[in-house]
Amino acid sequence: MRHQKALISAFAVLLLNLKRSNVVTNGFETDPGVGADLESVLNIPVSKPILVHLLSNTTKKIVVNISDSATVGVTAQAQTQFQNVTISLLKVLQLSSSYTGSSAGLVVPLRRGAVQAHFYITSAENVTACVTAVPYSAHDPVPGACNLEFHLENDPNLHLRDTFFETVTQFAPANLGAGRDADPPACDVEMGSKSRWRLTYDFYQYFLPENDLSERSLFEGVMRMTSVQDVEKHGTKVAVLSSGEKTLLFGNSYTDIGGIYSLIVRDPLLNTSAAYIPVSTYSCSQSSASPHYCYRYGQVSTQIFFSLLGIYGLFICFAGHRFLEAEFLFIGFLLFGFLSFVLLKRFSQISAHMCLVLTAVMGLLGGVMLALCRCRFGAPILLVLLAGLAFGFLLSAIIFFTPLVNMKVFRSEPLYWVCFVSMALVLPVILLSFTKALNILSCAVLGSYAGICLVGAFLPTSLVYILLDVVRRAVEPSYSHAIIPVPFQTTDYVLVASWAVLAAGGVASQCFLTRNKPPFPRCPYESWREKRDACSERSPLLGPGEHTDILS
Repeated sequence: MRHQKALISAFAVLLLNLKRSNVVTNGFETDPGVGADLESVLNIPVSKPILVHLLSNTTKKIVVNISDSATVGVTAQAQTQFQNVTISLLKVLQLSSSYTGSSAGLVVPLRRGAVQAHFYITSAENVTACVTAVPYSAHDPVPGACNLEFHLENDPNLHLRDTFFETVTQFAPANLGAGRDADPPACDVEMGSKSRWRLTYDFYQYFLPENDLSERSLFEGVMRMTSVQDVEKHGTKVAVLSSGEKTLLFGNSYTDIGGIYSLIVRDPLLNTSAAYIPVSTYSCSQSSASPHYCYRYGQVSTQIFFSLLGIYGLFICFAGHRFLEAEFLFIGFLLFGFLSFVLLKRFSQISAHMCLVLTAVMGLLGGVMLALCRCRFGAPILLVLLAGLAFGFLLSAIIFFTPLVNMKVFRSEPLYWVCFVSMALVLPVILLSFTKALNILSCAVLGSYAGICLVGAFLPTSLVYILLDVVRRAVEPSYSHAIIPVPFQTTDYVLVASWAVLAAGGVASQCFLTRNKPPFPRCPYESWREKRDACSERSPLLGPGEHTDILS
C-alpha cells in the first residue's frame, strides 16, 4: 500500500510538471494555461513567439531570460485576433506604463546587471495571445522613445484607425539608443546628425492569405513581421519617411483581406535598426462577440446589385454590338451611375444602402436615355464615343492601380486628375475612326469586368478596387495621401486570367454575330418610318367605295 501511494504521488508530480512545461505546436511554443495559480508566472526566451492562454480578469507575469550582456532592453508585445489585451510594466495598471489593444507592446529597459526582464499582461475575457520579446542593444534606435502624443512614456506601438476609405497609422518618433542605466539623448534639443533627427523610417505591409481569417493564420503572419530581419524578408516596403516628416501614414482599406503593418526605424550613421510593434487589421467589424462578421463579404444589397450588373455585363460582353440598344443601356447605366454615386457620397450623408439604390435609379434613367437616343437618332459616332470614354476610363483606372499611383507627384489632386483624364481620352480618340472595332472592344472589356465584379461581391479580391480606388479619390480629399499596395494573391491571378479570356471571347463572339451585317444598322425609328412611308405609297389613292361611285 505504501508503495502504491508513492507511485501515485510520483505520477501526480510528473503530470504537474508536464502541465507547467510549455508545449511546442506548429512552430509556436504554447502555454497550456491550466489554472490561475500555475499561470501567474511564465518564463519565455527572447525573440521566440509563444501562445499564452489568458483567463478573464487574471494577470500573468511574463519573465524574459536575457543571456546576452549586450542587450539593454526588450520590446515586448502581445497580439490577438479580435480581443483587447493590456500589457504593462507594473502589476498595478497605470496609464503611463500600460497599453491596451489587440496589438499591444511596450519598451522594457534593463538595469545594470539584470539577467531578466519582466512585464504583465491581462485581459477582461478569455483569450489566446501571441507574446514575443525582441531584444535591442545600446546602438539600436529605441522605437517610440521620443513620444509626445500618447500616454506611454516610451510608445513603440503603431496606432491604427480604419475608415471606409483608408487605414490611418500613427506612431511616436524613435530615439537613439543608450546603455543600461544611462540617460537617453534629449529628443528635441538639437537637430544635427548626433540627434534622433538622423533616423529614418521604413513602412512595411504584409497581406495574410486570402479568405483565411483564422487565428492561426494571423499568428503566423505576426511571427513573420516581428523582428527586423523577418520584416525585411516577408514584408513589402511601401514608404520611407524621414524624421522631419509627419509620423502619419495613410494606406488603403481592403475589406476582409487581413493585413499586418510594421515599421522599421533605422540609424544610418551606425547602420542599426529596430522594429516597432506590428499591428494587424481586417478593415471590417472586429469584435470578440461576433468575429464571424468578417467572413460575410459584402452587404446583401451590394451582392444583388453586382449580381444583376454582372449577368447583364456578360451578355453585353458576348453580344453587345449585335444588340446596340441593350449595349447603350449598359453604357449609360455605368456612366450615370458612377457620376451619381460619386456626387452622392461627396455631398450627402445618406446611408450606403440608400446611396446604392439612388445610384441604380439614376444609372437606369441614364441608360434608358442613351438607349432612346439610339432608337430615335442613331448617332453612332457620339454614342460609341461615350462607350470609348467608359473603356478609356477603366484603362486609366487600371494604370493608376499599379505602383505608379504611389509616386509623390500624383499626391497633387490637379495633376492626378489631369493625367487620369488624359489617359482616359487617348484610346477612344485614336480608335474613333475604327468605330466598330472600338465599340466591340469596349463591350468586351467593360462587360467582362462587370462579370469579375460579380465574383468580387462574394469573394475577397483586389480587382474590385480598380474602380473603387478612383471613387475614393474623388470622394475623400485626404485619400490623395494614401499609399496603395495591391494584395495580389491566387484568386486575383485567376480572375485576371478569366477577365482576359472573357474579353477575348467577347470580341470573337461579337465579330461572329455581326459578320454579315453593316457596322451600325439604321436606328429603329428610321426603319419604322420607312416601312410606314412604303405602306402609304403602296396603298390606293381611293378607297373601294369611292372607286364604285365614280364608275357609276
